[in-house]
This record gives sequence, structure tokens and C-alpha cells, in this order.
Amino acid sequence: MTAKTYPFDVRHKDVWYIALPTALAFVTEPLLGIADTTIVGRLGEVDLLGGLLLGGLVFDFMFAFFYFLRMSVTGLTAQAFGARDEAKQTAQLARGLVIGLAAGLLILLLGGPLAQFAKVVYGASDAVNAAFDQYFFIRLFAAPFALMNFVLAGWFLGRGQSITALALQAGLNITNIIVSYVLVFQFDMGIAGVAWGTVAATVIFMTIGVFVAIHTLGGFSQLARRLDEANLLDKAEIKKMLSLSSNILLRSVTINAVFSFFAREGAQAGDAVLATNGILLHFLMVAAFFLDGLAAASEQLCGKAIGARWKPAFFSAIKLSSLWGFILSGCLTVIFILTGPMIIDFMSTSDVVRQTARDFLWLAALAPVFGVLAFVLDGVFAGAAMGKDMRNGMMLSAVAFFAIWAIAVPLWGIYGLWLALHGFFIARSVIFLWLLMRRVPSLFEEDHPEQAAA
Repeated sequence: MTAKTYPFDVRHKDVWYIALPTALAFVTEPLLGIADTTIVGRLGEVDLLGGLLLGGLVFDFMFAFFYFLRMSVTGLTAQAFGARDEAKQTAQLARGLVIGLAAGLLILLLGGPLAQFAKVVYGASDAVNAAFDQYFFIRLFAAPFALMNFVLAGWFLGRGQSITALALQAGLNITNIIVSYVLVFQFDMGIAGVAWGTVAATVIFMTIGVFVAIHTLGGFSQLARRLDEANLLDKAEIKKMLSLSSNILLRSVTINAVFSFFAREGAQAGDAVLATNGILLHFLMVAAFFLDGLAAASEQLCGKAIGARWKPAFFSAIKLSSLWGFILSGCLTVIFILTGPMIIDFMSTSDVVRQTARDFLWLAALAPVFGVLAFVLDGVFAGAAMGKDMRNGMMLSAVAFFAIWAIAVPLWGIYGLWLALHGFFIARSVIFLWLLMRRVPSLFEEDHPEQAAA
């Protein structure tokens, strides 16, 4: 029997309805770190600030590895949404929450060894390590709830409810800031107050998110009925989710390896280059917020198109996300070139760093343009549940990065390092595009291979 198709159009406003709220949600993330730093910084104790920053780095590092929960749940939920399969959408949420809870409990169990490893690696003073312990072992209780929030965000995005995802993320961060401020300055709890503020906000908004999801599904009775229909222990579906998640994890590890190597090479080139690269990478971070929003749009719309078995919408989503990506990145490039010198002067008072950053500014400013397709196709692959292709394409792109680095750095020094980074973006775009063209025919088959063993 031929599977049903559910035709729908993808318009410019559909892309931005997902991309803009998602980008705003991503922007709120660093604001939380800035707020926590400011709160603890006003206590006037350097060791407390050092402990907070060290703890923040460790949690950022740990949670980066579990970001696959958001991406995999978004892609699989979008496919179920496109197919109008409410039972499967419910199952994706339930399985994701269970995996998030289990992963968070694992982090809790490994908290002691992780803390010890971090202190050895960073080699901070005893006073900083004491502050780190106080902050880390309290905030650790938020880990299961934080990972479940990743799942909730992914599920709402997969259903195209980007405003809901934004509201939950923004609410969590604002609540975190307010509670932390009150606990620190009204109850005199010091760095522990910041940690408990994070725990409280994370638990509160995980709970709110679950209730909003249940309401979206029609209440507890509908939830129970759909869970019964879905068969949560379906081995094929569980294998599909775990396989996609593991491949996205490997993809993320590869990206982190490339950027860590880039940072290491800059550090070995001297303090001025290290500081310069640190400043210029902030330009890329700003661009990434917006391009990640477009990646989320392509992920949801392409996943929905595959679930609906409607190829025209699939290609429209890619074209419109890419079009707006190039327009946006082009505007950002012009803005970076025009305002870059002023921003550089604000971020550093060193004449050497200022001049070096100006010399490399054009390379950093152009990076978003070369990265557009890399971001958009990342979203397409996640939405299409093409986990193996995503993993393999990223690894091939990393090989291209190291090959260009080996040739270009001896010839042009740090310019060569930046060219290797641009080459990494271009390689990702070309390789992913090639892999996608090979896979498109099978994506819209009744039972395409990637669906069976993603």
C-alpha cells in the first residue's frame, strides 16, 4: 500500500517563524553566563569568580556532548509531525526524556571524578578549587533536568513550536538570574546561591515544559492513549534514535576537535595571536547564533517534508534557508568589516593585539559566508535522520581542514590557519551537498534505508 502524502508549501515566513525565535533563544545562553559572572564578580573575591568560571567551563564542555539530544529529537519529531503521527510524536518525547534523565543521572554519578579531572587539567589555586567544588557539586543536581530541557526544546522545535521553545528558554534564563541574585545578595549565600539559582530555574522550567507538552498533546488521558499506541519499547525506533544520537555526538566531537586545534595553533603562535583569535572568534560566535536559527528551520521543515513524503517542500526548505543564510551572512560580513576596528579597540587595549586583529579581521568577517551551507545542511541532515552521512561528512571535512593546514601554514603562517578554517566550512558544504544529492531518491521511498537503520 502506498504511504500517504501530505502536501504543504514552505514560504519565507515559515523559515523565519522557526529561525528567529531559535536564534533569540541561542542568544540568551551567553547572557546567563555574563549575569552569573557579574553577580559573583560584585562579591569582590577573585577566588569565587575563578571557581565560577572554571565550573561554567566544565558544565559547558559536558553539556556540549549531550546536545545531540536536542538535534535528534527535533529531526525525528519533525518527521512524525509531517506524517501526522501523533503517537510517534509522543513516543519521541517520552524516549528522549528517559534518555536525558538517564544521561543526567550518569553525570551525577561521575561528578566526583569529573571535578577532580577538571582541577588537575586547569591547575587552579586551592582557593579557586574550593570555590569550584562548592559551585560544581550543587549545580550538578541540575544535570538530569538540564538534559531533559534539551529534549523538550528539541521536541517543540520538531513540531514547529519555536515560540514555545523560546519562551521556555528565555524564562529559564531570566528566572535563573533573578533567583541567583536574590540568593546571593538577599540571603548572603555567595557562590552557592548562583548554583542553587541554576538548579531551581532548571527544575522549574523542566516541569513547566513537561506540562506544556502534555497540554499540547491534549491532556493526560490523550498522553496515555498515544503512549499505548506508540509502543515505547519498539526496538527499531529505539535503535533509530540511539544511532542518530550517537552519530550526531561523533559529529560534534569532530567539530570540537577542529576548533580546539585551531585554538591550540593560535596559542603556539604567541600571546598576540592567541588574543587576536580569541577576539575574532567572537565575531563567528555572533554569526553562529543566527545561522543556527536557520539550521533549526531547515531541520524542522525538511524533517516535516520527509514525514509528509512531499519532496517539493524539502527542496523549498533548503533553498529558502540557504537564500536567507547568504543574505544574512553577507550583511554580517559588511557590519563586521565596518564596525570591527571599533569592537576590537573596545575588547583590547593592547596596540599589538589591536593591529594584529585588524590584519585578520577580513578573514573572520568572510567566514560566515563560507559557513552558510555548512550550517543549513547540518540541519537538513538532522531533519532527514541522515546520521551516518552527517558523521562521515564531518570527518571528511576535518581531513580537508588538516590537509589545508599542513600545506598553508608553512607557506602563510596564521593566514594559512584561517584559510584552513575557511576550507573546513567549504569542504563541509561541498561534501554534504554531494552526500545529500546521492541520498535524496531514497529519502522519499516508502521505507528508505536511513529510516530503517539511521
